[in-house]
Amino acid sequence: MHRTLAEHIRGLEQRINSITAQIMQEDNPEKRNCLESELRAVESAITQYRSAFEIENRSSANSCS
Repeated sequence: MHRTLAEHIRGLEQRINSITAQIMQEDNPEKRNCLESELRAVESAITQYRSAFEIENRSSANSCS
């Protein structure tokens, strides 16, 4: 299955929203900590995908010139 960077980013954004909602509803501190760790991991991944997306867009723009 091949997904574009934009599709990966959208999926990660949805995951961030989902985890954030779960954190808000979670009363168990251990589970909340686990969710917060997962959130940090997803935020890190989305930062990498966004950087790659910017590089890809710059490369595409430069090759069309």
